[in-house]
Amino acid sequence: MTTSTYAYSPADLTDASVLVRFGCQPRLRPLGLPQYRDLLHRYRMDGAFRDAVDASADGLDLNVMEAHPVEGLILHPREGSWLSYRLKDHLKLGVNDRLVLGLAHMAIAARAYPTAVDLEDDTVKRISITDVDDFLRRLTDKLREATVDADGLTAPHSELQAAWRVYAKLPPSRLTPTRQISQSSTQHVIKEAMNWLVEQGMAYPAGELGPGHYRLAHRFRVQVREAASSAAYAALCDLRRAHLSEED
Repeated sequence: MTTSTYAYSPADLTDASVLVRFGCQPRLRPLGLPQYRDLLHRYRMDGAFRDAVDASADGLDLNVMEAHPVEGLILHPREGSWLSYRLKDHLKLGVNDRLVLGLAHMAIAARAYPTAVDLEDDTVKRISITDVDDFLRRLTDKLREATVDADGLTAPHSELQAAWRVYAKLPPSRLTPTRQISQSSTQHVIKEAMNWLVEQGMAYPAGELGPGHYRLAHRFRVQVREAASSAAYAALCDLRRAHLSEED
């Protein structure tokens, strides 16, 4: 955020707060809301207004990642922020459930964006529940190897090690008497992860491609890029790249 001596009017500050409010609703799209579209354009063109918006977001422990003309103001909560998403906030989920759900989120990101080039490529990525499940199933043995270093000692990915052990014990898919995917299956966990991404405006159902298919939004790529330093995510990306090399 830059320092400015601009004299803001109450209307300027209100507009800045409104734009941040729009950004906190990630499923809103500026093209369908004239006020959102106009404020976003002002953010992109008016440096003083941009400073006011950045300051408003800063006060909420949010970083403004991008002002995208289609997807709107993309915000990222800082680590430890009251707005940050944490698996432990899911009080109804047990420890093992949170581990597997976290692994599913990382696998979605690693399968779609395994390289730094992918994280900069604005091509829309398509993914399916079975894509992610197959990715993790094929890599179970490699995930086991990835948790041990060259000296045979446990590598510093304790959460990854615990997660794949739980994941490997679950069946890929199990139908209930009502023909729904059982909660005690990995594809159900992946579906839960994808549904959360849809709720956050980071993915869109793509039923025309078949059941369980999705398109990943630009917003998701930006968020993954922000979190790309995660050791567990980096380990999954290494495995994904190795798998792609084997396919070539």
